[in-house]
Amino acid sequence: MSERNDVVATLRAHLKGAHEWLEGTLEGVTNEMANSAPKGVVATIGAQYAHVVTFEDYFFNGLLKGGAPIMMSENAGVSSPPPMGPWSDWGRSVKVSTDDQRAYAQKVYAATDAYLATLTDADLSREFEAPFAKLPIGEFVRVIILNAHVHAGEISCLKGLQGEKGYPI
Repeated sequence: MSERNDVVATLRAHLKGAHEWLEGTLEGVTNEMANSAPKGVVATIGAQYAHVVTFEDYFFNGLLKGGAPIMMSENAGVSSPPPMGPWSDWGRSVKVSTDDQRAYAQKVYAATDAYLATLTDADLSREFEAPFAKLPIGEFVRVIILNAHVHAGEISCLKGLQGEKGYPI
């Protein structure tokens, strides 16, 4: 265990990078693009983004901090919140406002980072039970980071199918 909390600092940096990558991938996405349902069963760009941000909000602000997710008091830019279970139907029908979603996301990212800044490296090994799994807090943070990257890939592909540049580089 490090008194300098090197692991927490590293996770914060990785999560910040995941947020920046996701936001960069979303550059240029209009409401029309975000709400365009592609062929097949994949969710829209807007639903992919909403899933990432609301999951992070729910996990950190609701479950870990024991409060209400920001979505409960702020406009998250979605016509309906994501369901707790399978979200494929929601992901093809939800309507989003990209400007409102991105403003909400910035509030979620700031709240997440503020919470992580309160943790010690030792806190990361504390097990936490969520409705979907029981893992150490550090593993949940890893899942949040992975979720942002995975859905950025899906968003990049969906942008490409609409004739736009996907990733920000």
